[in-house]
Amino acid sequence: MSQEQTEQLSYLPCGPTAPATSAADNLHARPGFPKALFLLLILFLGGCHDWRGTDTVEVLSEKPSPDGRFIATSFYCEGGGAAGYCYWNASLRRAGEQLNQRNGILGKYKTWKSFSDIKLRWIDDSNLEVSYKWDPRGDNSERVESKHGITIHYIVNN
Repeated sequence: MSQEQTEQLSYLPCGPTAPATSAADNLHARPGFPKALFLLLILFLGGCHDWRGTDTVEVLSEKPSPDGRFIATSFYCEGGGAAGYCYWNASLRRAGEQLNQRNGILGKYKTWKSFSDIKLRWIDDSNLEVSYKWDPRGDNSERVESKHGITIHYIVNN
């Protein structure tokens, strides 16, 4: 290194008088930054994905209302990948509508396994009876009392 280069280096500011660099400049200078950014982007977009399409739903019982306008369904659902979940629930929908496993009538948290042995019985065109076993260990006791003008009557068989 020449004398002139050494003198130039000795005059470069350092410490608090060094030229300011932004945090973004420091991140882009790191060799793994593009890969890390890509991974974070994938994770973020994955969180916005509708994972209901990965559920496996088994219809256990379907009962049309006496007038044929509604369908009551009991079903078992599992999914969720590595974290996983499985649960039983019931649904009440208009005839011709697709079953939505996240629109159950039992429980506030639809993927909690709190209910089992669900039985359905239409009393008449506007009253549905749902009997089930309930696991009280989880605080998931909320129930839909009426839907589409149908009154739902519950019987807990513990």
